[in-house]
Amino acid sequence: MFKWDDDLAVVLPQELIDQLALQEGDDIEIVATKGNAATAGIKDAGDGPSEGPPR
Repeated sequence: MFKWDDDLAVVLPQELIDQLALQEGDDIEIVATKGNAATAGIKDAGDGPSEGPPR
């Protein structure tokens, strides 16, 4: 994690980026549960929400 302007940023491993088919400009929501994190949804600028991988 690192500081980006007034925000904190997270670096995702390439394997996870590929697994979730993330592209620049996608918004993701991350939900932490009992010390674990999972994507709750991926939304790109034009297509609306899409489901992440099975949990």
